[in-house]
Amino acid sequence: MGVDPDIHWLAGTSTPHGISDGHVELEFDGRRFGFTPHYELKPTVPWLEDLKVRSLTWPPPLVIAPELSSRLLTECKRLEIAAIDLNGRCWLRAQGFLVERLALPGRSFTYELEPRNIFVGKSARIVRCLLTDRDRIWTQAEVVPRTQASSGLVSRIVHHLISQGFVEKLTPRTFRLRDWHALLNEWTESDRFSKRTRTTLYAGFLGGPEFLADRLQRWADEEHVPLAFTQWIAAWTRHPHTEPAVCSAYVSRPPEAATLERLGLRQVTEGGKLWLHVPDDEGVLSETQNRKGLRLVTDAQIYLDLQRTGLRGPDAAWALREWGGFCRP
Repeated sequence: MGVDPDIHWLAGTSTPHGISDGHVELEFDGRRFGFTPHYELKPTVPWLEDLKVRSLTWPPPLVIAPELSSRLLTECKRLEIAAIDLNGRCWLRAQGFLVERLALPGRSFTYELEPRNIFVGKSARIVRCLLTDRDRIWTQAEVVPRTQASSGLVSRIVHHLISQGFVEKLTPRTFRLRDWHALLNEWTESDRFSKRTRTTLYAGFLGGPEFLADRLQRWADEEHVPLAFTQWIAAWTRHPHTEPAVCSAYVSRPPEAATLERLGLRQVTEGGKLWLHVPDDEGVLSETQNRKGLRLVTDAQIYLDLQRTGLRGPDAAWALREWGGFCRP
């Protein structure tokens, strides 16, 4: 807390407000602001909300933690609770005073039991599963077989989602999404499509994306190749907005040369009518939906895959998200 030369912290000082040894003061530009520190190894959103209710008197609370996630920092801002972590990240708010600082270079303090990234591997399967139905009440026993994750991992990730305010516990065994918007936003911020897939592009002359999707679906069914359409063709199938210029899908393996010749396709280095993505984790191929004769990835996955793309991909993603059937079976 003492790394900022413009901000000075004083502990156990005495002021007209009667600050005790359990309080601290921040001195900036000749002015002093009092806080009541609250030390927490792993602050959660429910804990922050309870702290807000319990801290209605002066001086206001100051949360001090090893690490503040982006989610927790957002909630601190919403609740107007000052917070600082051991990495130098802070959000300090008092009357006539506001300071927001990013983490300092080289600092990497964490709570050792906190998942580092819930949006990769089998952890992502759990998030993807819950987002298949934003209204559903779940049990851990339902999530385990759908994700093929261990019960221990499911329990750990669900408890993390509860602590971050994304999920709420209803009974000792049941839970549901509390803030699917925020969960999807955080997944979007974390996701890097090119790092989790290997994409091959194809060109051909056998009609538009919808015709090609039908041919590709038949090939996958005939040869028992796991396949699920995504991006433009999937968004158009779920909720038409931007007509698909490209047909794209996840596959466990690309078509062989004989199949490409039969479909009238050839591999290209750019452009192309068909984009096939081989994922690092095939969990994306196990959580699918059947719509209008096509097998699609989940709505949340479609939205995610359309980010940072051209061909009006973000527009199609936003239209899908705003649709009332989004993330609903």
